[in-house]
Amino acid sequence: MTRGPNEQRVRAQLLIWWIIWGGVLGGLGMIYFFFGRAKPLPVASTADLLINLGGFPPLFVSVIIRWLVLPRYSDPQRALVIFIIGVALAEFCGILGIFLGGAYRDALFLLGVFGIIQYVPVYARKFFEPRYSGYIPNN
Repeated sequence: MTRGPNEQRVRAQLLIWWIIWGGVLGGLGMIYFFFGRAKPLPVASTADLLINLGGFPPLFVSVIIRWLVLPRYSDPQRALVIFIIGVALAEFCGILGIFLGGAYRDALFLLGVFGIIQYVPVYARKFFEPRYSGYIPNN
C-alpha cells in the first residue's frame, strides 16, 4: 500500500480490530481473576453435567464463524460485525465456564481463551488490500 491518508485510515481501522480483540481477551482474564479462582465444585449428577458443559455450543458456533464464515467476507465493516459476534461467543464459553462450569471451570475458561486467540486479527489486513478483477495481463 502507498503511504498517505489511506494508509493512516487503514491503520486506524486495524487498530480498532486489535483493541476489540485485546479488550475482550483481557476482560475474560479479569473476570476469571476476580471470580474464577475459587475451588471448583465436584460433578454431582448427569443433569449438572449438562449445565456444567453448557459453554461448548457457543464455542462450537464461534469456531464455525471463524473458519467458515469470516473468510467469505470481503467488506471490512461486515467482517468486523462477524468478528465481534464470533469473539463474543468464544468469550461467552469462558464466562459460562467460570460461573456454571463446576468441575470443568478451568477447562471451559481455557477453551474460551483459545477460542478468542483464534481470532487474532493478523488476517484483517486482507480486508483493506485492493482487489483486482477482470483481465490482468501477464506483462
